[in-house]
Amino acid sequence: MELLLIRHGDPDYPNHTLTPRGHKEAECLANFLADVPLAAVFQSPMGRAQHTCAYTAEIKGITPTTLDWLCEAPIKRGDLHLWGAPGSLFLGNDLLPGHTDWFQENGVMPEGRERFAQVATEFDELIRSFGYDKQGHLYKVRTPYSGTIAFFAHAGTILTLLSYLLHWPLPLIFVQARIDPTGLTRISMEEHDGVAQPTLMAFNCLTHLPRSGGRVR
Repeated sequence: MELLLIRHGDPDYPNHTLTPRGHKEAECLANFLADVPLAAVFQSPMGRAQHTCAYTAEIKGITPTTLDWLCEAPIKRGDLHLWGAPGSLFLGNDLLPGHTDWFQENGVMPEGRERFAQVATEFDELIRSFGYDKQGHLYKVRTPYSGTIAFFAHAGTILTLLSYLLHWPLPLIFVQARIDPTGLTRISMEEHDGVAQPTLMAFNCLTHLPRSGGRVR
């Protein structure tokens, strides 16, 4: 099984859609995915993700399924969105946060505990329907699945899911990783002896965009 985690195109936040550049990015992405077999497509309920997904859904002839948990749920400290926090907030101490202690009450980012748990629980419930049961830090494979499923979502949601799947502390991902509009991240469920491990194959891939100074033309 492969998972494609895709951020929406350049957003028009006030109008809950995409900018003209965002629509072009989404069109380029759809053309890139035209020859990629997709067994299922899931989308956030938010307009900017749905309008990005629509281009791929149309070209693939697929009806996407909307999942509420794929929405962008802010993890904030006061007015600060923590996925855009300065590095000094979590990297300024000699002892870095670990994967199992950052969300504790005395940890560096307890604000993220509820959202992290939601993403983890909902993802595991979904992937169970494809034949993968969470077992410790791995997944027991009831029925091997060779298809590719795509998720059209948001930067914060994708980073949170990566933290869960790859066992990376979420505060460090928030300050040290960025996902551009229509950035594509690929996870392979590598199977050995009846269990699978999520393995990062590509992060924030933008090869579908005609580049000019880092922006779509």
